[in-house]
Amino acid sequence: MAEHMMKKYIAKVEKTVYVVEELEILAETEKDAEEMLDDYCIDDDNMAGITIREKEEQETHIDSQWIDSSEELSVDEFMEIDGGQTVYRD
Repeated sequence: MAEHMMKKYIAKVEKTVYVVEELEILAETEKDAEEMLDDYCIDDDNMAGITIREKEEQETHIDSQWIDSSEELSVDEFMEIDGGQTVYRD
């Protein structure tokens, strides 16, 4: 029996994504457009009169990363890997 058995590791990555959106706002006055923009920035589901014309992802920053947990492989998963052979062979 091998000393080391494959496990499934669950990892998490926390990212900050910087996006620029170009919006088209249909309003009667610039003040109304500004209020609609404010509402959109508070709740981007509030799209009445607003159309996203372009969306550009400018930068992605990894804030943190970690291994959250591990799980033993099921027999089926283990058998799929190298025909059931372990990574470490004697």
